[in-house]
Amino acid sequence: MTKQAIAAWLQPLLRLLDPTASIDWQLLHALADKLDDLLVVYPVGADIRPGRERRRRLLAIRRELAKQVDTTGHAPQFQLLAQFVCGYRDLDLRDATGLGHGELIARHGSPTLRHHWIPRLRAGDVAGIAVTESHGGSPPAESRTCAVAEHAGTWLISGRKTWISRLVEAAVFVVFFRNPRGRLVAAAVDATSRRLRRYPVTPSGLTGWAWGVLELDAVPVRADDVLEGDGMALLREHFAGYRPLVTATGLGAAAAVFDTVATGLANRVETGELTRLRDSALMSLGRAHAQLVGALLATAAAAQLARIEDWRTESWSAAIKAYGVDTAHQLASELSLLLGASGFRADCQVAKIRRDLAGLLYADGIHDSLYRAAGKHHIAAATGQAILRPCSHSAVTPCSAASTATARRSASKGFTRSRSSVRPQKPAESNSPSAGTSPATSVSSSTPPSKTNTTPSGRESCGHT
Repeated sequence: MTKQAIAAWLQPLLRLLDPTASIDWQLLHALADKLDDLLVVYPVGADIRPGRERRRRLLAIRRELAKQVDTTGHAPQFQLLAQFVCGYRDLDLRDATGLGHGELIARHGSPTLRHHWIPRLRAGDVAGIAVTESHGGSPPAESRTCAVAEHAGTWLISGRKTWISRLVEAAVFVVFFRNPRGRLVAAAVDATSRRLRRYPVTPSGLTGWAWGVLELDAVPVRADDVLEGDGMALLREHFAGYRPLVTATGLGAAAAVFDTVATGLANRVETGELTRLRDSALMSLGRAHAQLVGALLATAAAAQLARIEDWRTESWSAAIKAYGVDTAHQLASELSLLLGASGFRADCQVAKIRRDLAGLLYADGIHDSLYRAAGKHHIAAATGQAILRPCSHSAVTPCSAASTATARRSASKGFTRSRSSVRPQKPAESNSPSAGTSPATSVSSSTPPSKTNTTPSGRESCGHT
């Protein structure tokens, strides 16, 4: 069944999705086969109600996939297609492959942190991310979650994070907070910490994993737990690459609705239940297919820009995530009408997909704000006065048209800086969690993050998938 997602939707676009023949299509087919097998053992259809048992099955699927079909280490384009395939079966299978939010630890964690967590994440453990707070309209730089220096050489983090996905299942949380000097930083927090409190909240969609409030009560972190780099820059870089994966998962779910509806209509004609299909139904199918293909190609382009660390990455990932999920949600809602009453049963997979896609309209950024942030970028670029740079300290950096190439090179350096430049060996300040290093100090964070940051991964956030 899952292979239909590859044959019908991906292979016709093979030359566009994989122009350099770098994607392991054999592995993608193996993933589809294994996913089908696992869904027989651990069914997660719409008839399996949200709760502990559903979460247990989803986690078991992720761990079995990690054990039998290792997809980590493959190009971002492969991960994009893998998530399309997973979304085709169920939107709750987002992050069923790859490291998910654990990429933050893989890219920016200390050697000690990576050594501890990456093997576990590769084996199927799940990483959560804690950014959003109850005053969700404010930028992360104004986070009320903050750390105080503790005499034993650690920081103690206290605060309250909201709309946290994988609240119960995550083995580790990447928490964003203000350090004792007021700078936005991030740290990996072990989910087993006794100083974490959880308050579940049930959303109307995306209920496969637990959601809710994560409260931190003087949670201790050491220097090695703190990620290297400015917090705002880490957020922007991470979500520039992560949003296309979320979008591909949503488009995979919409493609499943399309195939369900097309097959259902064809069967009704074949059995004589319908003598013929109305032109309006055929037009809806034709238009939906074109829109889904267009959104998928745009999503692949956004992922490619993230892969090559292009300076336009952030605006593309924001706008295409909003457009792709908007398109998927709209088409799933419209096409389901062609199923008739059966498409509106609570235990119908199409009805579940509609609920889940409605949740994606808010997760990882409210779409009006994502479009607005991308619009600001285009106006700035058109005037030649500023560009939106990924992984930089400020959201908008003045830049003349003549110096655009220099700005692009500067932006790219944010992704490839050496670790020696991020953690200079110098005497620690009194509020550092380590006597030997300043864990949150980087070349780009010599001053507190600007409160004027209006990035897609900042003030527009309303929970993360």
